[in-house]
Amino acid sequence: MMDAKVREEVRKGLAAAIGDHKVLWREPDIIPYTKDTFRIRYEDEYKFLPDLVVLPETTLDVQKVVAVAATRKIPLIPKGGGSSRTGMLVPIKGGIVVDTIKMNKVIEVSVPELYVTVQPGITLKELEKYLEDYGLALNQEQGSFKVATVGGAISTSGFSRKHQKYGTIADRIMSLEVVLADGRVMRTGAKVLYTSTGYRLGQLFIAAEGTLGIITEATLRVEPLPEAKAAILAFYDDFWAANDAAQKVMGTCVTYTGGEAYGVHDASEYGASPGKKGIFYLGFEGTKGEVEAEVSFVTDIVRRTGGIIAGPEHTARFMAKYTIQWCGARVATGYEGPLTTYVPMKRMRDFYDKLYGEILPKYGTGPLPGEEYSLDVGRYRIVAGRYFVPKGDRAWERFQGMLREIAELATGLGGSISTCHGVGIEHRDNIELEYDEVALDTMRAIKKALDPDNIMNPGKKIPDKK
Repeated sequence: MMDAKVREEVRKGLAAAIGDHKVLWREPDIIPYTKDTFRIRYEDEYKFLPDLVVLPETTLDVQKVVAVAATRKIPLIPKGGGSSRTGMLVPIKGGIVVDTIKMNKVIEVSVPELYVTVQPGITLKELEKYLEDYGLALNQEQGSFKVATVGGAISTSGFSRKHQKYGTIADRIMSLEVVLADGRVMRTGAKVLYTSTGYRLGQLFIAAEGTLGIITEATLRVEPLPEAKAAILAFYDDFWAANDAAQKVMGTCVTYTGGEAYGVHDASEYGASPGKKGIFYLGFEGTKGEVEAEVSFVTDIVRRTGGIIAGPEHTARFMAKYTIQWCGARVATGYEGPLTTYVPMKRMRDFYDKLYGEILPKYGTGPLPGEEYSLDVGRYRIVAGRYFVPKGDRAWERFQGMLREIAELATGLGGSISTCHGVGIEHRDNIELEYDEVALDTMRAIKKALDPDNIMNPGKKIPDKK
């Protein structure tokens, strides 16, 4: 935290630069900015207060904030919707939180060129609603869809439930406008759908978690709204039977928006006969003819793998409920934590067997009933699950040990520690398991080049060199 005198000087400087109404400093106003949805040590709750919070409305506002911070080398923490699960928004070194939520304007929509340019604070849900009037869609339905902002989704490389057909937010980016640590504004490239000129500068800021600069504008590829939509919901004896169908579908060239295979405690609430504990669903969008052909093709696979297809009424009810859960419940936290990793498909059973058979029992915990197994069906094949956080004596230390062993397991099988939740501080000290020292040194060099004074979200993402 800043010295009280310095803090007041900085507050006045910010107020003079962008307006007093855009600067928060009273404790009741800044307490909500102490953390995201990251599982933090109980005694550290509300320990890491930012010194100040700013609410810019324009790129010029952000430039002025950065200029004040750069002069005194004050940490800056860019913030979107705040649904991060890894602590990337925790102000562990104090500083200024740059809340972009008021930078929520749509700047341009180009129907012929299929792009939209927006400020970073607009939520994914707001943007999808706006684009409907133009007959377009961004198709980025991630877990925190209702609250996640475009800037936050880019900064964490957010994952979309419709990834198989439309890709993720990383695949949508055409150009970014970014305020760098020295206050300069950089446009990463022209607003074109494709180019082979220059370095792919925009890629640097995908999943950067605000450690390289502050995104102030994004131009994103959009798609025409589909003529038809459909879904298939199928029930199996267990997750592994549903996974067999998923693997067969992924081994074909059929097109679908996305889907999931997962295990539940009892699928009867979704319309299955008693005893079914495996669910497999896929969504389809496109022209009427292609959707009908795709549904027919996948239906045949489901039947050949022993699945029972739900009726239209049960399927519609399931998809409506699942969308609510996917776009709401997954950002809620209790005494549990999420697992989103990647392991090669041939090692998935090895991963789950060791996770639930050895690692979690070692730390006195286990998976949430009915949420042990989950596979996002498509090009990215994310393996997921939810578990109870260890309790009792030295619970925090045991939790960290458990996360380390899970990271060792995933990387040891040739996978990734975190596929769509980012790194923050939760995984920061474990990514050395995923990247060699040359790769980490290259990341540090990029960070040093763009942020020489380390004011952009310091202490996150990249571990210190040992």
